[in-house]
Amino acid sequence: MARTQNMSRSAPSRFKIEEVSQMSGLIEAMVNHIPNVVVLPIDFPGLGGARGIRDVRRLSPATKIVVLTQTVNPSEELEVLRRGAKGYSGPVGTDLLFKMVDKVQEGEVWAGRKTIGALLDEYQTASDVTPREHAFSPQELERLTSRERQILRLLSDGMSNKEIANALSVSVSTIKAHLTKVFRKLGQPDRVRLALAAIGAPPGGESERSPQKS
Repeated sequence: MARTQNMSRSAPSRFKIEEVSQMSGLIEAMVNHIPNVVVLPIDFPGLGGARGIRDVRRLSPATKIVVLTQTVNPSEELEVLRRGAKGYSGPVGTDLLFKMVDKVQEGEVWAGRKTIGALLDEYQTASDVTPREHAFSPQELERLTSRERQILRLLSDGMSNKEIANALSVSVSTIKAHLTKVFRKLGQPDRVRLALAAIGAPPGGESERSPQKS
């Protein structure tokens, strides 16, 4: 995990942390070390705010970006998600920050429910007037087991992993394992992109909605 602010001393042993303070260091870390997650302040020198998120992602498309800000702004939150960030948060303690990183690594998106809803609404509005190129075909949905399609449908209704687990009377870890397989089978990197794609799925394949903070 690349980190642009000091937190090495309090990091759990499972995390390998590299800290950078300048854009040159961030570029080197992204290109040469390909971190799983980058925790990036919105005011990081040289980033240029939300507009710079997409450029950072291009350096290492596999790296997931979590954006931190001193003051939460719903418009900014929506914009960083549009540009590919997987998380957005105001000031948090280290324990919550590490939880956020864990969730993002598991394929979830750390953002407010209203922001996720707004992102989905944007997609639905656009899909009404443009071809639904992200919709899953029946052939793609056939790759899923019946339980995986059931989880996909519940996720599309906005349920968290815990809510899905309660609805299906299984453990949260079981839901996470199923979602990992769904991500892989349908070629989606995280819960939001999976939800956006599933919105356009044909009626025969159960469709889906969005994630948020657990």
